[in-house]
Amino acid sequence: MSKVKIIWVSLLAVLYMIFWIWYGGNGEPISQAEGEKMLERVEQLHGVKLEDTPPGSMSRNLRAMLPLDDGKEFYAVNLETRAKGAQAREAETRYGEIVIPLLLERGGHPVFISERAGLMLGTYGERIDRVAVVRYRSLRDLLDMIGDERMVEGNKFKSASLAHTEVFITRPTISFAQVRLMLGLFLLILGFVGWKLIGGRQGKRHEADAGA
Repeated sequence: MSKVKIIWVSLLAVLYMIFWIWYGGNGEPISQAEGEKMLERVEQLHGVKLEDTPPGSMSRNLRAMLPLDDGKEFYAVNLETRAKGAQAREAETRYGEIVIPLLLERGGHPVFISERAGLMLGTYGERIDRVAVVRYRSLRDLLDMIGDERMVEGNKFKSASLAHTEVFITRPTISFAQVRLMLGLFLLILGFVGWKLIGGRQGKRHEADAGA
């Protein structure tokens, strides 16, 4: 194996290892004390107090999640009813411009976004316009994100773009959203193509040297 090929394979392996560590999803559970401190930061930043929030508020629900945290990745399922009008659509775009970078910085990303096309069973779906599933690396990352100062403006745009939203947290039992696998396959293909190109160039160089 040539030195160039070794460097090429090693580079791809290191890149994949860095991504694997950064993408995470299997960290240490958050402690009650750490979670409480992060929620206090969130409440101060957004100007809310736990005692003033109604049942079902984010502050109450996330506080209830603290003792249940396992440190692993999870998926937030968003059931959204859109607000009407051009201003709401503009606010939706502005919200995406803020929240997507915040998610990516913490290993999170949208997994699935879909518009309601009809009903199969029940009537609750009549109130839902869109379903969005978002991957979070951990509960700690979620709390860190909503405690980011940029989310103050982001929440204003979210409120302006939606008439109503319900969000619940799920942990995957079966999932085909295998980001690590997809990246691994991509790097494997890239590595093979690079390997062949390097081999081809080296072969031509040897032929040229032999001809000389």
